[in-house]
Amino acid sequence: MYALIRQYEGLDAETRQTATRKANDELRTILSKAPGFVSYELLKPEGPDGSVTSISVFNSRAEAEASGKLAQEWVHKNLPQMTAPRHVAGELVAH
Repeated sequence: MYALIRQYEGLDAETRQTATRKANDELRTILSKAPGFVSYELLKPEGPDGSVTSISVFNSRAEAEASGKLAQEWVHKNLPQMTAPRHVAGELVAH
């Protein structure tokens, strides 16, 4: 399995709330239909407010990367105020 982690920082409270709602209501549904989908989680990191982190897990790297492009396009269209995220990706070695 392969995971994509994206952290969006510098968000005001309203943007973070909107992103959380839309990701849960819309993006999760889109990603769940993508080939190889395993899970999609959204978390609010501990520490200072202003960030949100998504974790997407797919069966393969190719499926994860394809979904990442899909998610990036969705964010650009539906949450244009979001900053460019920090990315971490890799094979899950313990699960």
